[in-house]
Amino acid sequence: MMPATDTLGPESDDTTRIYSREFALRMFGVLFAMNLIDYVDRYVLNAVLPEIQSTFSMNDTQGGLLATYFLISYSAFSPFVGWAGDRYRRTYLLALGVGVWSLATVGTAFADSASHVGLARAFLGIGEATYGVLAPALLADVFARGSRSRVMSFFTLAIPLGGAIGMALGGYIAKHGGGLIPGMEGWRIAFLISGIPGLIAAFCALFLPEPIRGASEGVDTAKLKAAERQGASGADYRDLLVNSSYTYSVFGMAMFTFAIGALGLWAATFLTEVKGFEKVRATSTLGLITAGSSILGMSIGGWLGDRLGKKNPKWLFWIPGTAMFAAIPFLIAALLAKSEPVTLASLFIAEMFLFMNIGPCNAVIANVIPPTLRSAAFAISLFSIHFLGDVWSNPLVGYFSDTFGDPELMKTSFGGLLQSIGATPTPSPDGKGFRNLTAGLLITVPAVFLSGVVLFAGARHIPREMALMLARLKATKVTPGETN
Repeated sequence: MMPATDTLGPESDDTTRIYSREFALRMFGVLFAMNLIDYVDRYVLNAVLPEIQSTFSMNDTQGGLLATYFLISYSAFSPFVGWAGDRYRRTYLLALGVGVWSLATVGTAFADSASHVGLARAFLGIGEATYGVLAPALLADVFARGSRSRVMSFFTLAIPLGGAIGMALGGYIAKHGGGLIPGMEGWRIAFLISGIPGLIAAFCALFLPEPIRGASEGVDTAKLKAAERQGASGADYRDLLVNSSYTYSVFGMAMFTFAIGALGLWAATFLTEVKGFEKVRATSTLGLITAGSSILGMSIGGWLGDRLGKKNPKWLFWIPGTAMFAAIPFLIAALLAKSEPVTLASLFIAEMFLFMNIGPCNAVIANVIPPTLRSAAFAISLFSIHFLGDVWSNPLVGYFSDTFGDPELMKTSFGGLLQSIGATPTPSPDGKGFRNLTAGLLITVPAVFLSGVVLFAGARHIPREMALMLARLKATKVTPGETN
């Protein structure tokens, strides 16, 4: 039985939705919990990367590639999930994906070589791609335009919160958990423990209801069901790739992902190796910074996006664009400051501004793409932001760290410039050479600048493309005899 109809409240688009607010909030709660588990599993690697490097004698370039294996499979598999998600029951696909990523996390605990860790991370990417594509589309079906920026922001709060838990859990167990299971190293136990809740979540996903695609758009139910049956055409997919609001939003998020992905993987190691933090203190401090800055940044970004977007939808681009530019000086200060309080405060503020982009940018995608194409749209978005973003940034940071750790290269004029601003080499994990993580992480600064430029450039397109999407949905033809 379909939940009772009610209105969204004081929305600018005056939309009526099919599903009740209680139904939407229950759906949000379940998907949020899964997202939290997802990012706990993903970020355990970031906390225990030095231990894995030590176990398998890996340099920084090889360590960065562990994240890249995950991101390549995550990106490459996303379009297939998007195609399936626009045609089949999404909640069953969701259960399958959650189960795969959880098994991959547990499997990492039993890896006996660096290549086996890389293989497990690749399977993690396949599972997480399913969730990353389908969950935002499900949320867009039960929350209308006027609340989507906040909903997407609050939903993606699970990313940094889960990351913070994963970092803290992984760091603590890696140091203190070696005796929990005889003969098993602490970093392996961290993967084992973090993977088990996902298996429970996979079972629960089988019982999630499947909402009607586009149920929150204020369009007659018969037309929504007719649009579902008709599905997306080849022309719809071609239109997706030339939808300016969509492409600008995706490219802006890709450059953000380049930066935040590199910070996510390397920041804990940066604090320990460059700033002299003790291991557990580094991971726990970084976890608190990430959690606090993301809650503040996403809440502000989501609230401003909905509030100002009602007056002018261009604000869905202007807000994240402004935030990207504002993050740059604080990001530079976090990497180069000699004072510990300045480093931590600057990192907090930089991440707060960076996280302001997620809600508005995802709201742009939901607002300009037809419901029958949203799974594919989010899939292509995931593929693009990672393939153009942190697929490259993680190993590039490692490569520049290894390169500018070379004492001979640091004697050149460019090496001298790096040292003059505080980007100096430190001993590598194996003690046989040097690394320069400060130099490596500085490559995130131009990416953030480019993100701001792209987001401002995309603002002019969104009013027209929002109106066009809704008009096309309302124009769907209903075959005589079809009912609600």
